[in-house]
Amino acid sequence: MSAATGRQFGIIISLDGTTISGCVINQLTTGTSAQKAEARNEKGKVTDIWYFSKEKSVSVRGVLDTDSLASEAGGTLVIRGGTYGINSTSVDENNQTAATFSIEASNSDAATIHTYSAS
Repeated sequence: MSAATGRQFGIIISLDGTTISGCVINQLTTGTSAQKAEARNEKGKVTDIWYFSKEKSVSVRGVLDTDSLASEAGGTLVIRGGTYGINSTSVDENNQTAATFSIEASNSDAATIHTYSAS
């Protein structure tokens, strides 16, 4: 059985080309979505469906291996050869478990990402 058709276990990503540092990735979720437009006839029945503006999303979760998460909302995340705009980040710290983090990022079509600037 070839690797392409077999089942994969664990995080199947090379950390080369990834801008997440100081973290241990425990979960990586990727997805795609598209906006949809419908055309209807005079009776209200759908006659055509058009899909446009495809979006790719990435959700990364794991354990911190440093004092803080270097990635911030408004920045970029490079993972699996794609560049995504970071929509949100969070860090959960408590005295019962390791400090965990999550990063949510996305990119639509082949859009140029303009990162957050305070000026």
